[in-house]
Amino acid sequence: MHALFNALPGQEVPVGGINAGFKKLWADSPAQESRATQLNLVLHLGLNTTPADAEQQFRTTVEFAKRYPCRVVVLCPEPDPAAETVFRAKIYGECFLGKSGKDTRCCEFVLLAYPVGTHDFLQHQVSVCLSTDLPLYYWAHRFSSNQRLAAYEYLLTRSQRVLFDSALVPADAFSFPWPNPAAVRDLAYTRTRPLRQTIGQFLSRYAPADIVAGLRAVKITHREDLNAEAAAMISWLKKGLLRCGADPEAGIDFGIVPKECRGCFEIAFSYRDPQKTFTWSADLDSRTAEFEGDLGHGRTTLTANARLLDPAEALSEAMFH
Repeated sequence: MHALFNALPGQEVPVGGINAGFKKLWADSPAQESRATQLNLVLHLGLNTTPADAEQQFRTTVEFAKRYPCRVVVLCPEPDPAAETVFRAKIYGECFLGKSGKDTRCCEFVLLAYPVGTHDFLQHQVSVCLSTDLPLYYWAHRFSSNQRLAAYEYLLTRSQRVLFDSALVPADAFSFPWPNPAAVRDLAYTRTRPLRQTIGQFLSRYAPADIVAGLRAVKITHREDLNAEAAAMISWLKKGLLRCGADPEAGIDFGIVPKECRGCFEIAFSYRDPQKTFTWSADLDSRTAEFEGDLGHGRTTLTANARLLDPAEALSEAMFH
């Protein structure tokens, strides 16, 4: 029972004694007098989360908090109808040195274990735990279905950003009727930001008309576990090619193909003119990539860096950009 809640660190306190618990926690620490907090983050661990995965996301959030001091509320649902129906709470805090010795940054975590279906009381308890007058962000990690996610409308509507990872949620997540679609961010797409930057910079040396003229296919070949990142990249490429003037009725074939490999991620453009080529071939394990292109003005090659954002970087990128 309460496997996620029990797997995470913290000091258990009465649900009604969270604020008193923090006062005692910080009493003999450098944060006793001042703990500057920039935002609220609700990390919702979905029913598909394992205890090991919960620990990993917890540490990711702590790494994020080193740069952005925050109050974090971690929701740990209990799906077993035979489990106890009472709420349980833990508190946890860490402080870090900033750029100077006097720059102390702290984060506060409230962990709530709750029975699935108690949304009204949960909403009240979450609102009590949040720092007032600070922006709210909601991270729905591994939610098991759109229907279950819809029950948390108060977080979906109040949050400045709603985050999920398309690699870890149901395939129909993109069809969910998000109350505020402009606030939604996919962490799989966010992780590809360095790749999009370097590819965009390379292609910017060509005239848009040269990129799209005679284009018949765009293919991404990728390591099997990077399907969500590949889907995000193919969507980005489609939008970029349309901005370059590609005819949406021209029948360009877009495809993603997983294969067994260590760190491979490759993009290839195929043209009706066999002399025109563009390929970008990356080894994400070694963080290197090779460009090769000839769009009618001679062959160009380039070696560049290639990496995905680490989890804490992706979290901050998705929240603030």
